[in-house]
Amino acid sequence: MILFGPSGSDEAFGLDPQYKGTVDMPRYVRSLDLDCFEYSFGKGVRMSEPTARAIGAAFREHGVEISVHAPYFINFANPDPEKIEGSMRYVTQSLDALRLLGGKRCVFHPGSPLARSREEAMADMERNVARLAEVLHEGGYADLIVCPETMGKENQLGTVEEIARLCAIDPIFTPCVDFGHINAREQGSLRTKDDYKRVIDTLARAIDWERVSRMHVHFSKIEYTAKGEKRHLTFADQVYGPQFEPLAEVLAEYKMEPYIVCESAGTQGVDAQYMKKYYYSLF
Repeated sequence: MILFGPSGSDEAFGLDPQYKGTVDMPRYVRSLDLDCFEYSFGKGVRMSEPTARAIGAAFREHGVEISVHAPYFINFANPDPEKIEGSMRYVTQSLDALRLLGGKRCVFHPGSPLARSREEAMADMERNVARLAEVLHEGGYADLIVCPETMGKENQLGTVEEIARLCAIDPIFTPCVDFGHINAREQGSLRTKDDYKRVIDTLARAIDWERVSRMHVHFSKIEYTAKGEKRHLTFADQVYGPQFEPLAEVLAEYKMEPYIVCESAGTQGVDAQYMKKYYYSLF
């Protein structure tokens, strides 16, 4: 089943006095007739076990799925072995919290070359992500889904092709396809159904269709410069895109069932609601 939901607390949630914190988020998500929510550990995994269990119980009560985003400072291309160990730790800490929350999916940013050649950095990243896969299997995390994300700036690793290479390393990895990032990095490349099919078909040539069809999706309109992503926008923006409608038509045509998280700037709840309504209007 395809799922739609917001990432983080939007403006409406913050302004409504009946909602006090993340434990109330599943009730808010359900009030919008949405299905999932993404919690970010962007600045570090700082959630106590009792808090995580209470939040997880609330999500189960309301039938809303929860995913997490691992800390933003992960970089599996870093040549410093201590930094790689830190990145491994950030992922496993995120997965430990995810399990307490009752979720299944964890997104992470793969990293940046740090002044080295892109291919050299990518080769190091592939070796380190292969080692991450071993750590995850040995640590008992194989029942969870770990999602390297396509990135929005040209100096970051995380093109569609690079994410496909990472996901080909081990079945524990499922792509997180951020279409706003792709559009920003490629200077407005996503306009038609064929543009979206290019992304999906690229992934399908590298990994099995089961993972592609149930991929993790981030979607928002994003302002960009010549170097890629600048800032997230709302669906009201008419300049930058991308537009969701052609993607929805491809998802329906390909019979895909992804987990779709809206990352609009403050309107992620209503924008996710629009995506869900538009998708189901196609049937």
